[in-house]
Parts: sequence; structure tokens; C-alpha cells
Amino acid sequence: MAKDKLQGITVGKKNFSEWYEQVVLKCGLADKRLENSRGFYGYPPWGSKILREVERLFESELIEKEHSPIRTPTAIPVTLLEKEKEHATGFAPEVFMITKGHGGKDLEIPKVLRPTGEAVMYPYFSYWIQTYKDLPFKVFETRPSFRAERTNAIFPLLRTAEFFWIESHTAQVSNDDADKQVKEDMTIFKKVVEDNLAIPFMLFKRPEWDKFAGAEYTCAYDSPLPDGRISQIGTTHNLGLNFSKPFDVTYVDKNNKKQFCHQTSFGMGVSKILGMLAAIHGDDNGLVLPPKVAPIQIVIVPIYYKDDEKEAALRLANSVKSKLKKFRIKIDSRDNYSPGWKFNEWEMKGVPIRIEIGPKDVEKNQVVLVRRFDRNKEFIPISDLSSKTIEKKFEEITELMFAKAEENFKRAKADSFEGILKEINAGIHLVEIPFCNSQKCVEKLKEETIKVRGVQLFANGEKSVEESVETSRKAAKGKKCAVCGKPAKEIVWVARQY
Repeated sequence: MAKDKLQGITVGKKNFSEWYEQVVLKCGLADKRLENSRGFYGYPPWGSKILREVERLFESELIEKEHSPIRTPTAIPVTLLEKEKEHATGFAPEVFMITKGHGGKDLEIPKVLRPTGEAVMYPYFSYWIQTYKDLPFKVFETRPSFRAERTNAIFPLLRTAEFFWIESHTAQVSNDDADKQVKEDMTIFKKVVEDNLAIPFMLFKRPEWDKFAGAEYTCAYDSPLPDGRISQIGTTHNLGLNFSKPFDVTYVDKNNKKQFCHQTSFGMGVSKILGMLAAIHGDDNGLVLPPKVAPIQIVIVPIYYKDDEKEAALRLANSVKSKLKKFRIKIDSRDNYSPGWKFNEWEMKGVPIRIEIGPKDVEKNQVVLVRRFDRNKEFIPISDLSSKTIEKKFEEITELMFAKAEENFKRAKADSFEGILKEINAGIHLVEIPFCNSQKCVEKLKEETIKVRGVQLFANGEKSVEESVETSRKAAKGKKCAVCGKPAKEIVWVARQY
């Protein structure tokens, strides 16, 4: 094993940036060492397996909600990207352009590496959707996309030039149907990210100046990082008719009349979520993985000092593995590493449960079960060890992980500019403020690297995005903008962002 792998994590999590870089590399999540490839990474087996499990969770939820998988091109003719003007303008600074083809000849029509899928998927929609009987039309694609990020913005997994995500796109009969789809997307996201990955987030309607280019409105999911910043890990958009008109996404209704489809898109940032799993749950010793996505959920480490002890320990280990075969389980029987070395390696990789079997455990017909999350250790008789026992352990671990992450998600309120700075500089992730929505105040916050995240959604039992915005406006009446002191128009949240 390479020397840097053996060394383990050498800095504490309090030094977040250096700690995180070490965890990403040494725990095998991603590798940025390829020459002249800043922002483009390789994904070793451990990171790829976690990524694939995250993708499977989302894909299974989408399929259950009657989305179908599709595949579309990676390179988009620039003419398609330019069809929706606001969309083209919004993404213009971030596109990688392909101008040469076979033999180094200039392409007649340059292509771009897709920054997002609307401009390439929707021309297909115009072919695939014919009548109202085809609606709702719901598809998804699991794939990489590309953004030409500023060099100084690159940060492993959280901000990259090539990222992996799942794009879900739908075509609907009406705007009401599109709004319902947006809420369904939010349900899917919560089930996967909170319930299975134990990652907390807040859901916002982005302000008009920060919505997805071409959307009617954008909803986004913001999660906390240990250094007090937040990261956007997903978005849901109601696109209205803004893409169906330029791309001719239409259907023939029951009266035989041609109508434009109302559309939505939903992006799940799976490679960013991979980084957030490390950042939120990891500790000074490395990864702490939620059981649902751990490549190995249980590692069995037999402990022996004599040949006869080895045989007995391995026999019991294999019996345990057979009992728990429904899980991703491994017996680490390598003789060239000590038990302590193995403990440290699997702990660094974040394996949720370690089962130790030593000579005394063989005698007592028991195992020692150690939780990675909190190193809780218990002795379990073999007769009590079952799939049901482990499933309950996994549920407990996930609940405890979420509770800890939620506790570390710091939120506060402020009613002055000085108050905002005080809270943000103290490591508060999100600060709620009354705000006037003026561009001047937006820019003043930006000077302090603070961004308006938007209006919180469904915080008071509201049933729609529109109702949430109305609640925010009512709450702002009679209050002064925390930045300039003029009358506030909305209650919004602000934060520092990766």
C-alpha cells in the first residue's frame, strides 16, 4: 500500500480545508493528481462505489415515481444552446467550446460540452411527445456535465469543472401539474438525502437574480459545511413555457389543438453529495459513512495468535458472514496486517460496523460489534445476531448521524448589517434577515462574500412555493432591511457559499 495511504489522516477536522483534501484522496473518494487537469478527477473504486449507491437511491425513487431513464449526447451544437436566449446568456461564461473536428479542421458549427441538459434533451422531447396521452412525460439521465469554473473556485467534489449528477426532466399539461412535480421532486430529495444519507438541508426559493437561467422560479437545497459555509447540493425548477416554445415541445390536446408543454427540471448533484458525505459526517480519523451507501457495510476482523485459533476464528467468521449475507460484508483475513492496522484502515474508510472475533469470542460463541459512528462496542451472542438485528443497528446509526449533523447546522437571525457579519464570521451557516431586495444591497453583501439564498419554503405549513413567498412578505411588513435600513420586502436567508 502506498505510503500516503498508510499514513492516515494527519490533521484534525478543525483544519477543514486541509483535512477535507486528505480525506478525499486518502479515503479513495476522488483523485485530482492527473497532470494539467484541475477540476477534472478520477474516482477510485471506493469513491465510485459510494457514488453508484447514491445514484441508485435517487434512480429507484425516480423510477417509483414513473420516470424513465434516457441517454442523450454530451456535446451540444452551440445553435441549440442559443435557442433559449436567457439560458444561453446565463451559461455563456461557463461553457467549454469544441471548435475542431477530424484532421484539426474547424467545425462549421461549434459544439459545447453540456453544462446542463435542457438544450439537448428538449429537441428530443419535440419528437417523443405527440398528444396529451403522452403526458406527463417524465425522464432522467445519470451523467457528467461540465462547467468552466474559475480556477480559484475549484474545490474537490464541491466545485469542479466536471461533475456527476442526475437530471430529471418532465413535460406537463398545465402549470399546476408542473408545480405538483416540483413538490414531488422535493419529496424524493428529502427521502434520499435526509432519510438515507443523514444530510440536513434547507429548502429555498432562489431570488429572481439568482434563479436558473430560463426558469420561472428555482428552488434549491442548501447544506452546511464544517467551516461555516453552505453548499447547494440540488435544484428544482419550474420552467414554465420558456423552453417548450423555442424547442417546440408541444402536444395535441383532447380538442385536437396544439398546446405547449409546461416543463420542470430537477438536478441531484451526486458527486457534490459524495463530497458532502465526507465533509458533514467525517471525523479526525476519516470517513463515517451512512450504511445505505457504504461499499462495505460490515467488516469482520478475525483475531488469532495461533494456527488453531485462526481456524476457529475463520470458521465462526464465515458462519457470521453467511448469516448476514444480505448485506455488503467482508472478512478481512489478511495475515500480513495486524488487527489494529485493519481496524484503522476500515475506520478511515468509514465502514459502519466492524465485527471482531477473537479466541475468547469463539469460546463464548459471541462477537464484538463496534459502530464506526461513535465507536460504541457491544458483545452479541451468535444466537442473537440476525439480519433484523443489523437492520435495526443501521437505522439507529442513520438517525444518530442525522441528529448530530442537524445539531451542527447553525442558524441565526440578524436585523442589521453588523449583526449579519457578526453571525457569519462566528461560523453561523445561515442567517435570517429582513431584506429590501435591491441590487445595491445584494452587491454590498457580495463584497463580504455573502449571498442571498432566498425565501425558505414550507417552513410554516405552506402548501405551495407561492404561499411560502407570501408568508415571507407578510412577515417583512413593518421591518427594516438589515443591510440598508429601508423598508423590507421579504424575509430571506443569507450565507457564505462554496
